[in-house]
Amino acid sequence: MKRCPKCNRTYTTDTQKFCTHDGGILVVVESPQADTIRIDSSQLDAPTRAISRELASEVGKFDPYKTTIGQAPPTQTSEPRARITQDLTPVAPPPPETTAPFASPDSGTLRSLPPTQPTQPPPQSAPPPIATSAPLPPPPAPQVPAPAQVQQAQPLTAAPKKKSKVFLILGILAVLLVLGVGVLGAAYIFVVRPRLAQRVAVGPTESPTPRTTTEPTPRVSTTPTNTETPSATPQNEPPPYSPPADAAQFVNSNKNLDGKLADHYVDFNFYYPERWEKDPKAGVPGATLFAKVERRLPPDFTQENFAVGWYSSSGSATDDKALFPNLAGNLSAQYAKNFPEYRKVSEGETKAGVYDGYEFRFESMSRNSAKGDLKIWGRVIFLAPTDGGKNGVTLVLITTSLAPELRSIDDVGVKGELPMILESFRFGKK
Repeated sequence: MKRCPKCNRTYTTDTQKFCTHDGGILVVVESPQADTIRIDSSQLDAPTRAISRELASEVGKFDPYKTTIGQAPPTQTSEPRARITQDLTPVAPPPPETTAPFASPDSGTLRSLPPTQPTQPPPQSAPPPIATSAPLPPPPAPQVPAPAQVQQAQPLTAAPKKKSKVFLILGILAVLLVLGVGVLGAAYIFVVRPRLAQRVAVGPTESPTPRTTTEPTPRVSTTPTNTETPSATPQNEPPPYSPPADAAQFVNSNKNLDGKLADHYVDFNFYYPERWEKDPKAGVPGATLFAKVERRLPPDFTQENFAVGWYSSSGSATDDKALFPNLAGNLSAQYAKNFPEYRKVSEGETKAGVYDGYEFRFESMSRNSAKGDLKIWGRVIFLAPTDGGKNGVTLVLITTSLAPELRSIDDVGVKGELPMILESFRFGKK
């Protein structure tokens, strides 16, 4: 039996030389025996004696302090390999500090080990390498990789370059500018224009000043019997219209009007062919039109018709021109609900007889009628008041393909029998 003088661990294997725990040299411990039994070699057989002599010769040659040089099997741990020495003289065990080849991680003297290549683990039957009691050499200095290797092992990300804030500020200003323009446009569309349209529909809050005309200086007659001054025709009045023999005149009157028509009454007159029919529902209480006349095919098919409505003016023809597009858009949206396959063709300034106006033109279809599929063409004309009043008129011209003279929207009011009505229309009683 052998014992370690450092840790007092015992080992039963006689061939073991060093302690597997701390590397100390094992010493033989003689176990006391009560009695010694002597055996005479003469009593043994010959083979037994021969074997005993061979074993004795081999035991005599055994040196417990002699070791062989060998290479420790590689390990996967990061601990350094223990060196195996040969023919070492037994010395006193070194202090514990010398057995540790590397400093403690807490001391801060060494934080990492050089990388090692992984190797196959040693077989379990072989004991781990045992350090001798001789002082071990100092551990090798840790290998510090070159700067290029350090950068390759641990790449450093460069700090992002600070971008200039000028472009960010300019972008924000551009976005704010676009938003401001959009807000202003939306305010004009949804706030200003509806108020202007309401002003046109309701009329000005204050009574406009009527336009005055200067009377010419009366001509003095040398004849004493003729003392009357002849009245001159105002310069802003159009020349009178000379109607054909088969024409009938319509003169507007507020005698039977009520509601909006009475509030927005306008004096006007026009001529129309006698064979045209007047709509009895126009110009009566509850009506929405001052007048409506129509050219028909029996029994009730429209070829051409002409109607007069109203709109609330701002009192100035110049101001009304700025509001006409809004009026045209509103009325066109209403027509789109009542006419099938409605399509607005054009919009802009126009001429209606002797007056300047603003119009929009449209097309529509009437399918599967008793006369087949009919094309519908229409013009809506706005005329501002000429006397500075608060009420203007709306002329509505609607025709169909049943009128043989008409082939397109461009013929409405130009061909057929509607041109006479447009040319004869006048503001006033006569």
